[in-house]
Amino acid sequence: MDVRIFTLDDVRHLLKMPRAIELMRDAFAALSSGRIESPIRTTLTNDHGTVLYKPTWSAAQNLFCAKVVSVFPGNAHKDLPVTPGIIVLNNGETGMPVALMEAGFLTSLRTGAATGLATDLLAKPDASTAALFGTGGQAGHQLEAMLCVRDLKRVYVFSRHNENAVRFCREMAAHNSNCELIPATNRNVLAECDIITTATTSAKPVFSDREIPTVVHINAIGSLGPNRSEIPAETILRATVVVDHREAGLREAGELLPLMNDGRLPTDFAPAELGELVLNKNYKVERPVTVFKSAGNAVQDLACAAEVMKLSDDTDHGQTVQF
Repeated sequence: MDVRIFTLDDVRHLLKMPRAIELMRDAFAALSSGRIESPIRTTLTNDHGTVLYKPTWSAAQNLFCAKVVSVFPGNAHKDLPVTPGIIVLNNGETGMPVALMEAGFLTSLRTGAATGLATDLLAKPDASTAALFGTGGQAGHQLEAMLCVRDLKRVYVFSRHNENAVRFCREMAAHNSNCELIPATNRNVLAECDIITTATTSAKPVFSDREIPTVVHINAIGSLGPNRSEIPAETILRATVVVDHREAGLREAGELLPLMNDGRLPTDFAPAELGELVLNKNYKVERPVTVFKSAGNAVQDLACAAEVMKLSDDTDHGQTVQF
């Protein structure tokens, strides 16, 4: 059988952030309207990290998609990717594998694209100042996505190690000359931020509720698990919360589960999905604080992987091999 193989460089060349954000808009609308089948992922964990198995099926694209991605924080000290992964695409009529694709870069890109969509839907149109927590492999795409949808003048960058924030700002400044990137050492600057994006591995909130402004949009992208939360409970309780997939968010998000279990959120708590906001142009946000909690969904992988295959038709990217 012939299978098309796409490396990280192939994916990087073929798919750019503005297009990825457009793909997320369509993908999440399809998910919320039931046009794509996306079962809850299977998670296996050991002392070193987590491996996630994420399937989906789209009749419209006539493709099955399965991604295996791992999250091993210790890889950062071994000169290895923290979130390596691989995607397999199967034809919907024959079940034959048609593509094998590097998924680490694609996962980072599509996660950033979801942030871009959420920010576009929920942040103030005139937002000019943002904060970014985290400088790891995901951070660059988070910054890029915010800049794609809002004309930001400055972004404060936080890291547990200030030298990482300095390095990140220096490296990213070469690609974002219209936005001032500032390594931040004092959370007092959060009071002036219109957007806050957290992309860390922290098990505890990375800021306190009293440090953020009255009106702000927050993207909670990083730590995932029932006992991990980047966002304070007090913030969640006064916010309009939006998720990518309701079932997954209510089952996996540490920002939500403990609050439901101890009765501070109702047992029938049902945050809106991104796709529902896309479909309902008249959706009203009733609270001045909005939080997008990302659990990640395989529809994102399918949308991006299918686009890479499509774009490769007119280029020399990707290599066909026979198994």
